[in-house]
Amino acid sequence: MVYLGYDFIITSLLWLFGIAIFVFAFRKHILKIIYPQTTFDLFLSKLKIYLDKTYPLIKFDLSIIEQSKNEKNPDSRKYTIIDDILRQFKNLNIDRSKLPQSTPQSLQWSEYIFNCEPNRDKLPPDWIKRKNALIIRDHKKCFRCSKTVTLNNIKIHMIRSLKNGGKYHLENLIAICHDCEIILNNDTKKMHQLTIKDDLNLIVQESF
Repeated sequence: MVYLGYDFIITSLLWLFGIAIFVFAFRKHILKIIYPQTTFDLFLSKLKIYLDKTYPLIKFDLSIIEQSKNEKNPDSRKYTIIDDILRQFKNLNIDRSKLPQSTPQSLQWSEYIFNCEPNRDKLPPDWIKRKNALIIRDHKKCFRCSKTVTLNNIKIHMIRSLKNGGKYHLENLIAICHDCEIILNNDTKKMHQLTIKDDLNLIVQESF
């Protein structure tokens, strides 16, 4: 029987330990090389679930998935896809055919008509009531993208601005989300704060 020297055993253990650390540290990259399609399929699954759940009324054009199939780097392909989704989201137009034409009596109150008139730069004293009425009328959905909104995070967009003669009648107001407020106001300084951008990037990271 041949006995191995202590030096050989110690050296072998150190090598095995080093290899184990390397594999653990770069396990995500190794898995991407071995199973690139699996991680991409996971990305697509998460992406479609997110879009269907968060923006149920938007019909995103996903033809970019097929168009990007020749991209050899799966991560580059993922970012190409989410960039196209972001482009579509930013270019989404309000469906003006669905804009409210009148306000039901059930959504009005005694001071409603009086407080519709602008008073300099002040919001109406019943602004919270108007927010709540919009949530009810618009079924807790952002009018532009259909994302769920609540009384805590709802934003209000005026169809006709005050400077153009708009007033605070409910038919001149629509409920929108944080992202749509930034886009409709064309606030370029806040475009990097879009929630959808963070959500899509997270989906990419979780599918590595």
